[in-house]
Formats: sequence, structure tokens, C-alpha cells
Amino acid sequence: MADGKSAICNLPSAIRNAPAALRRFAERMKRVLSFIAIALFATAAFAADGAATTPLDARVEKAIRDSLPPCPGLKLTPGEMPYKLPTGFSGTVIRVESSPSRAACDAQLISIISPTGGFYLGVPWYFGDEEGTTPEEKLKNFAYRNMRMLTTAVIDRTSRTLDGLFRVALTETTDAGKVVLDGEMDQAGTIFFFGHFRRMNSDMRVERLKVFEPLLPSSPTKGAKDAQVTVIEFSDFECPSCQRASGYVDPILAKYPSQVRYIRFDLPLSGHPWAFSAAVAGRAVYRQKPELFWEFKKQVYTNQDKLSAFTFDDFARGFAESHELDMKRWDADVSSDAIRAELLKGVGLAFSNDIRATPSYIINGAFVDAGDGGKALMEYVDKLLAK
Repeated sequence: MADGKSAICNLPSAIRNAPAALRRFAERMKRVLSFIAIALFATAAFAADGAATTPLDARVEKAIRDSLPPCPGLKLTPGEMPYKLPTGFSGTVIRVESSPSRAACDAQLISIISPTGGFYLGVPWYFGDEEGTTPEEKLKNFAYRNMRMLTTAVIDRTSRTLDGLFRVALTETTDAGKVVLDGEMDQAGTIFFFGHFRRMNSDMRVERLKVFEPLLPSSPTKGAKDAQVTVIEFSDFECPSCQRASGYVDPILAKYPSQVRYIRFDLPLSGHPWAFSAAVAGRAVYRQKPELFWEFKKQVYTNQDKLSAFTFDDFARGFAESHELDMKRWDADVSSDAIRAELLKGVGLAFSNDIRATPSYIINGAFVDAGDGGKALMEYVDKLLAK
């Protein structure tokens, strides 16, 4: 892991079905992991190594850097836009590189500014040439053709955003249930902006925290409630990289017991057969005995390579029985539609707000690369508390 290339989970197997050019591009962008990753690649493949453009505006560069992890030697290289944007919108392809190179820091994204000062950083889906008679049908076909995602799109044409765009809810049907992915679309029905535009003059970190606040109270938490620093870890029980990183926050909590709060945000990836069941079981444990959740987390990661979709439920039930949980309540919780719905909502919320890898970390609203062995997390917290 010294080179940073194993700090996140592998790309989903579905990428093997992508076109050859898409696979080559994906292999150069190993930081993006979820099923949404392939969607990003599908559009990013349009973004060739264009000729250099004029230097980035200072305000735009600040907005970009505030949206990215504070990686060492972070370099932003602008390039030409690969396709036309709506009237009044301006965009630049941004190649993001760190030195030394880290998988969680290097990427190719598109920065877009709207006529009203909206800011977007990501990779829009250009679906104007897709087969279909309506934007809804084209979006559905685009998602299936490029990502094998079974989706339905609902476009709200009754109102527009501050940037004059239509809001879109793209619902994917997964084995665990329906995941709603938010986005915005131009009025012509040619470009889908996965996620949302934010105001250039807003605090990106504060806005990011506001998005996740509704789901944090029910997420497993430890540390001081009124802590100066909040570390949110987006993690998946079946992800090997999450297993390796499962203890990264422990030394931070030990060093700053009254100043740091740690929240685990469940992000079970669709390519992991028992990850969702593990997230549900974890919530069932947490609802009865919050402190016991951390032992459950430890046991799952310790036995991760022995577990499967066929054995996990028995493993989890055995854990519950051996720790004297109320089994009637346990059965109700692991079959709870409310818990499942909340977890699915969290998945959609995370992917719609720039979380595309497990594990990912947000500290006081800022994306932070964990670094080798989690050292960068400790260094970042040290700096915050030294102020």
C-alpha cells in the first residue's frame, strides 16, 4: 500500500463489459469505485488530452481545491471541453495529479460554471445522441448501455434550479432495493449533471456536511458529542480496503477523546453480495447495544475472507445470540423496511454528493485522503486542533 494504489476497493467486475477505450480510461482512474464509477468513465472517455487552455480563474481554482482532498503536491491541469455546454455555461477539463501519486487523489474531472455563479465539479453524462424519443428514455438507455444499470428517470419540469436546469431523480433497481440518484439536466435534454451545482460563494465544506446531517444521528457514532472535529468514514463491510482501514480512526480517538467524534456511514456497494445484509445487521446491533456495534464491526472484518452471501446471516445471528441481544427485536430489525430504506437513501445520497470510493473520509466537511496507514488522517486532525 505504500504507493497508495491499494487504498480503495477494486473496480466492479461490470467494468469488464465496458468498451475497450472505456476500460483503458478506467484503468488510469482507479480511485473511482462504485457502480457510478462506470457512468463517470462513460462520459470522461470523451475528455481527451486536450490542448492547454488559459490558466484557471483564482475563484474557480479555489472552488476546485475545496472540493478535493488536500493531497500532497496537488496539481491542476486545465484542458479543452470535449462537448458543447448549454448557453452561458463554461467548462474546463481538469486533470488532477498528486505528487507522490495517490489513487485517491488523481482524477480527470470537468469544472463547470453557470451564468448565475453555480459551480459543478464531476463528469456530466452527455446523452443527447442516445437512442430514445424522450430525455427519460435516453437517460435510461444510456445508463443501461454503458453501465448495465436498470434505471428509471423522473424529470421535474415544473420548476427550475437557480441555474435554469431541471431536477432529475434517477432510480436504480438493485438486489437490495431502489437507490435514488439525484442530478440536474439542461432544458434541451442532452446533458445530465450527476449531483448538483453549488454556489461559488458558498463554503463547500459546510454545504457538504448539511447534505449528510439528516442521516448522521442514526449512524454508529463514538466520541464526544460536542467535538471540535467530526470524522465521517464511508465504509463497506465486504470491501477489503475497508477492512485494512478499519482501525485508522482508533489512534485519533485515543489521542483526542474529548475533541473528536467518529461516525461510520454505511456505503454497501452493489457489487458486494453480502455488504447490504451486513449493514442492516450492524444497525440491528447498534439499535440495541451501541457499544457492541464496534465489536461486531471488528468481528466482521476479522472474518471477512471467510464470509459469503450464504453464510453471513447465520454469522450475524450467532453474534447476536452470543452477545445476549433480544432476538425478537433482532428479527424485527434485520427485516425492517425502515432500516433498509434508510440505508438505501444513504447510498444514493453519498453517490450523488461526490462519494465514489470506500473507504472515503470527510473531516469537518473536507475530503481527506487517508494516506499510508491512515497517517494523513491523523496529520489533518492534528492541524485542525492546533489552530
